[in-house]
Amino acid sequence: MSAVGTLRGQMPEILKLAETTLAVVAVVIATAGCGVFGMSGKPPESAYTQAEAYTPMEQAIADTIEILPDFPGFTYRSWRELPCSHNGIDNPDYTNIEISYGFGEELSTDPKIRETYVDVLREHWAELGYTTRTDEGDDTGFYNLSVKREDGIALWYKAWRIVSLNVQSGCVPVSDIDEIEYVPPAGGIEPGSDGDIVDRYFPDGIPTEETTEETGNEIGDETTTPPDHATSTTPSGTMPWQHEPNDPDGPAPGRYDGLL
Repeated sequence: MSAVGTLRGQMPEILKLAETTLAVVAVVIATAGCGVFGMSGKPPESAYTQAEAYTPMEQAIADTIEILPDFPGFTYRSWRELPCSHNGIDNPDYTNIEISYGFGEELSTDPKIRETYVDVLREHWAELGYTTRTDEGDDTGFYNLSVKREDGIALWYKAWRIVSLNVQSGCVPVSDIDEIEYVPPAGGIEPGSDGDIVDRYFPDGIPTEETTEETGNEIGDETTTPPDHATSTTPSGTMPWQHEPNDPDGPAPGRYDGLL
C-alpha cells in the first residue's frame, strides 16, 4: 500500500486524536480563565484583612533581622499597596501590602549585606520550612531571594542597586484607612523620622501615645517627607518584583502574588 493509502486508512484515528486534544485544551483554557477564584468565582481566603496584616508583617521583619550577624540597621521603612487583579482587572476590594526596609546606597555596597545575608537568610528560611519562590542572581551582583509562609505572607531579600528586605501580605481584603494602626519600625529606624515613610496613612501625624522599646523614644507627631534614597518605588499597576524604575539592568522579574 502506498504512503497516501496508509495515511487515508489512519484518518479516522487521527481525527479522533485531534478531537480529544482539542477537548483537553478547551478544558485547560476554561480552568485558567477562572484563575484562583475557581469555578465558584469567589476570591481566595486570606489569613488577615489589610488592617490585621501590618502587625504580623512587621513582626516578620523584626524576627528576620534577629538572625543577621552584625546588623548595621536600616536606613528607611516604607508602606504601600499594590493592586490585586483577576483576569487582568484590578479588584478594588483587595490589596497587596508591601513593607520595604532599605539599607541605603552606602550600606548596600557592603559585601556582608549584598552576599553574606543572602546565604544566612536562605538557610534560616529553609529551616523554618518556608516555600522558596525565587533564588536567583547574576554575575553583576544582583540577587533575589524570596519565600512564602503558610499564612500567605511573603519575604523577599532584594540585592539590587539598594539592598532591601521586603514583606508582602498577598491579596487581602481592603480595610478602612482609620482601621490601620501605627506599628513602630524595626531595625533601628526612629519612629516618625524622615526614614519612617508612613505619613500618608496618618495625615494627622504619627500617634504620640505609642513608644518603641527598641529606641525608647516617643513617637513624634510631625508628618514626614521621603528621603531621596527611598523615592524609587514601583509604578502603580506593575509587578512589584520587577526592575526598579532607575535600574533597567536589574534582574529578571520574579513571581507576582498580586493575582486573584
